[in-house]
Amino acid sequence: MKHHHALALFLPLLAVISTAIAVPSQGLTSEHPLARKHDPYFQPIGAKSTSYMPRVIIRNMLQDREGHIWFATFGGPIRYDGKAFTNFGEEVGLPKVRIFSLLEARSGELWFGSMTGGATRYDGKTFTKFMAKDGLAHNNVNWIFEDRDKNIWLGTEGGVSRYDGKTLSNFTTADGLLHNSIYTIGQDAAGKIWFGTQGGICSYDGKTFANFADQVGRSFRNVRSMAVAPSGDLWFGGEAGAFRYDGKTLTTFTMKNGLMADFVGSLLIDRTGNVWMGHPGGGQVGGATRYDGKAFKHFTKSDGLNSDNVYGMLEDEAGNIWFGHVDAGACRYDGKTFTNFSGS
Repeated sequence: MKHHHALALFLPLLAVISTAIAVPSQGLTSEHPLARKHDPYFQPIGAKSTSYMPRVIIRNMLQDREGHIWFATFGGPIRYDGKAFTNFGEEVGLPKVRIFSLLEARSGELWFGSMTGGATRYDGKTFTKFMAKDGLAHNNVNWIFEDRDKNIWLGTEGGVSRYDGKTLSNFTTADGLLHNSIYTIGQDAAGKIWFGTQGGICSYDGKTFANFADQVGRSFRNVRSMAVAPSGDLWFGGEAGAFRYDGKTLTTFTMKNGLMADFVGSLLIDRTGNVWMGHPGGGQVGGATRYDGKAFKHFTKSDGLNSDNVYGMLEDEAGNIWFGHVDAGACRYDGKTFTNFSGS
């Protein structure tokens, strides 16, 4: 499992591919023939539906408007309806590939990003597939984000693709993007799109890209997570800690300042304003740090987490915090106690 853990965190840098523009193929098309051959790290799940969350690597989570919890996992997309955990790989058009990214668009449609299989849009009945042959920047999709204008941004290992509902437009380092491996995407109050990449942080104002390092006078690397606070502050997380930017000043948080570990692989700002930071471990201490603006609180397996690593986090509509792990499934924290959904 340690091999899978390292692979998931430190993805190989892949070459930039063609940025041809095309309309994606429609309907329930068959799986791309190369997907099964090119994803040897897919983790098969025996039963389609189980009463517990399978103990597969969980990358991200979301709750849809119907209340279902969706998990992006190495075993495919899994939905929890309050009773059962069901694999939707076939239904959303991404069977037998790892799912890294999830989005529920304002239209209600769900988006799924995979390793080797591109991305799909799912309306609850049929899916639309987006792959390199359709114009997608790359078939490895690490992150999916919807901006205020309803554009869908897909961060890949070969640049970023923007889908306006009709066509795909691609951006790479040739266009000013800082690095072609995109791990997280967000939008600030002014409307700028921000990208966390293997090579640092950059923003896009609709015309040009700007390197964040030039604004704050320090470099960044392997930036994995981003969150926007209600105040408008931008938070970034990566291998060198967490960073808060208020538009003028950058504040850095590391173990020296109170974090459990320097590597911050995921970020979440809950409804009360707490900043949650997920630490994946992998050579460092793993778990989660909660920051209330003044003090830091650490969470580990001894406190109730399923495992001493956290890959993804989610706040559900009831205010519970969900944690996804690399080797122990998922658990939920209600502010007092943890509930393990993956068994012992």
